[in-house]
Amino acid sequence: MEMLIVSSEQQMRLVMIFSQTSAKKSDKAVIQDLASHSVNSTVYPAFKVASDLRVDRIRLPLGDDKSASLNGGDFLYRYLAKGYMCLGDFVGQPKPDLSPWGVRSVRKQPKVGFGL
Repeated sequence: MEMLIVSSEQQMRLVMIFSQTSAKKSDKAVIQDLASHSVNSTVYPAFKVASDLRVDRIRLPLGDDKSASLNGGDFLYRYLAKGYMCLGDFVGQPKPDLSPWGVRSVRKQPKVGFGL
């Protein structure tokens, strides 16, 4: 299992993608494939065409949901703490756990996404 974060430093936005098959794709292929992911955000169309998109990957352990949630939460928190806004809803399998960093709830922006 792999968690991908596709981010734009100019826009200070990101999307999370959980996949078991994306490890075989190059970063360029992941960025070109963004159109196939449905994200519930009004700014997603502008994000997909940003010129500065980059992909960061983290492997999540299979079968250990607690460790995977903590690892994914750590990975996501690094971005959110810098002021990035995650597009879409706070969902994923396994759902990233942000509680070890003192985050009990995320700040939602309707029709855009969430942040700290």
